[in-house]
Amino acid sequence: MQKQVKTAAVILLAAIAILAVLAGLTNALPALEKARPAFFALSALFFLASIFLWLLPWSLLIGGRKTGLCETTLIGFSCVFAALTPVQVGADALRSVKMKEASNLPYSDSISASMAIKGIKFLFISVLAALSFSVTFFNPILGLWVKAALLSGFAVIVIAVLLFLLPLRKGVGEKIASLFAFLSRFFSPFQKLSSYFQKYGSFLQNISMGKIALVSLLALASLLFELVAFFYAFLSVEIAAPFYSVLAIFSILIILERTPFLPRGIGVVELAAFILLSSEGFAGLALNSGEIAAVIILFDVVRLIIPTALSLALYFALSSKKRLAKAKLRENKNPENAV
Repeated sequence: MQKQVKTAAVILLAAIAILAVLAGLTNALPALEKARPAFFALSALFFLASIFLWLLPWSLLIGGRKTGLCETTLIGFSCVFAALTPVQVGADALRSVKMKEASNLPYSDSISASMAIKGIKFLFISVLAALSFSVTFFNPILGLWVKAALLSGFAVIVIAVLLFLLPLRKGVGEKIASLFAFLSRFFSPFQKLSSYFQKYGSFLQNISMGKIALVSLLALASLLFELVAFFYAFLSVEIAAPFYSVLAIFSILIILERTPFLPRGIGVVELAAFILLSSEGFAGLALNSGEIAAVIILFDVVRLIIPTALSLALYFALSSKKRLAKAKLRENKNPENAV
């Protein structure tokens, strides 16, 4: 756990350093100084709400085991900092560990719930991205490196949708498991994936279609709240951006955020956003470099710094509470040692 905390802290500090350099190079401070606190607060609140709308269906799918729905969701949020990993898989892994400790929930159940919600949300993202790409992908303003990053991120999302949602059909999970079992002859780690998909298929078959519909609505709301948070980042710098431009840029950035090998797409997201917003023909805006950087910086604070900092704070608070509870339990068992 300490390694994940240190990794998240290092990546967070690196992100802050990147934003500081961006602000200095573009002279973004005047734009940041005139930012409207109310709109910035709304951007942050909508993004935090999008996270909870992602965690709530995860809690519903695992049934709030023993800990209750509210506490299960808080445990999930305390692991958000670990999302500073490629494709955000670190948070999924940490949640499974924490739920195992809290309620003896099998690792596979927690991971399965995470993957099911991820698959549903990625389905909505892929539809949104496909609509946007049909208009924007061949725009010459998008450099070759941006298109390569987009394709890699989009490929990850499509593969995830197929792997995580196809097992909703009875028997598909077993077929995927059989495929990985065959591939394990050439690469042994695939055997673990084979075992996992056997359990994943069974997990999905125990979920009612009514619950699937409910968690799908929550996942869609989560995505829409992220979009609204991005829109308010523009308003906080007093930029009245056309909604179609915000939607198109958001569609691209949300794919780049899932680019493999980059934690939350840090670096490529900021560069792509700067290029897109610099093009008046693409964004429909005439902005100077300071205003562009201000929007990027504020949204990075909203999507990276605030959630990570709050998650780390909650993580340490829950860990401290757990240590105190264990110490009190030991004292009750051995009152003669409690002096």
